[in-house]
Amino acid sequence: MFTLPANMQPDHFEWGCATSAFQIEGASREDGRLPSIWDDFCAQPGHIMDGSDGTLACDHYHRYAADIGALAELGFKHYRFSIAWPRVVKANNTLNTAGLDFYKRLLDTLDAHGIIPNATLFHWDLPSHLEGGWLNRDTAYRFADYAHLVAQHLGDRLPRVATLNEPWCCAFMGYDLGLFAPGERSREMALSAAHHLTLAHGLGVQAWRAEQAGTQLGIVLNPELCDPVSADPADVQAARLAECERNECFLNPLFGREWPQELLTQMGARVSDRWAEDAKICAQPLDFIGFNYYSRPIGRAPQTPDEAIRGYAYVPPAAGKELTDIGWEIYPDGLARIVSKLADGWPLPPIWITENGMADNTPVVDGVCDDERRCRYLQSHFASLSECIARGVDVRGYYLWSLLDNFEWAHGYSQRFGIVHVDFETQKRTYKKSALMMQALLRG
Repeated sequence: MFTLPANMQPDHFEWGCATSAFQIEGASREDGRLPSIWDDFCAQPGHIMDGSDGTLACDHYHRYAADIGALAELGFKHYRFSIAWPRVVKANNTLNTAGLDFYKRLLDTLDAHGIIPNATLFHWDLPSHLEGGWLNRDTAYRFADYAHLVAQHLGDRLPRVATLNEPWCCAFMGYDLGLFAPGERSREMALSAAHHLTLAHGLGVQAWRAEQAGTQLGIVLNPELCDPVSADPADVQAARLAECERNECFLNPLFGREWPQELLTQMGARVSDRWAEDAKICAQPLDFIGFNYYSRPIGRAPQTPDEAIRGYAYVPPAAGKELTDIGWEIYPDGLARIVSKLADGWPLPPIWITENGMADNTPVVDGVCDDERRCRYLQSHFASLSECIARGVDVRGYYLWSLLDNFEWAHGYSQRFGIVHVDFETQKRTYKKSALMMQALLRG
């Protein structure tokens, strides 16, 4: 029988579950919530695999009390969630009290169950009315205004806050690859967006600390561990550039370092978006950093003009590799490898694994969801993380993605990451085998 490693026991290691607002809340037109760029993106045919959107999602906006009750019943003492910017700020940049009240009710419910909140200010749902989105420098300042409002009204109830979740996805999936909102396809745009996101982080930290100096503040990244497909120097260089885009692009400015020259060159004329004073703003002291890990890609040298712009490409997982239902290689060793690599390369503050999990679409049969593959996935990644901690890396907690099956961005509702199964027609929740495994582990 699997048991938690000694260095990850709940009495001294933080265990939590994670969600995000757009993926679970629904109620997209209630209580003054404004449209986000993801509402706009979903409304454009062809962007979402199953043609769905986040209008209802898991209806968490109305079912939050039961969902938090489930979190408590499963034994989790920590909950990572995001606050929806379009729900709490009006178009005139003032507070939407009705939207804010939802998060007050959520925090009241968490408190009643003895669950500690871990909030993220931005998990991709940018308000639509912010002209130019992350290509507009002003958006970074509007984010700081939003951070200040939340700090004013909720800050004394939030012990730990991340400014951004996975800014790489917003910048490169949204502005380079066109697979996420807003659906642009420009390398220069992506790098400009990446810079403005990092600037927003710095300004947001400053704004929050001016209002609530005692909060632990940080950021959540999805770093990359990219192995080359061969020992050919061209493939090795390509894998390095893939990691550079995901890691150096964000970690360097967070710790007062310049971007590598390759990124500056790719930014082209938009390099002027980076102002001299930005470097100091981006490098705010961090109380923690969150890393999300799911898999690793395999890199190769570019073979087409589009690939040449980026300097790398990926190859499909090798035959015989075990894959998740979304097609990602299951590679638990990568968790310890990437966290150790980043800890060696940058002066990191304490680390939390803020997302880890897998797409396992096992259905409910006769009231049972036997997601044994997810159980094995989690156990193998716990073992990998334990090895990393044993080597002296300061990792203090782990958040499983996700509590609920939810809207999985461009994949719609076709991929299930939750440990609680959601029937999206009836909204019925069913604990999966993985949920019951976690309950047993956390309760000892």
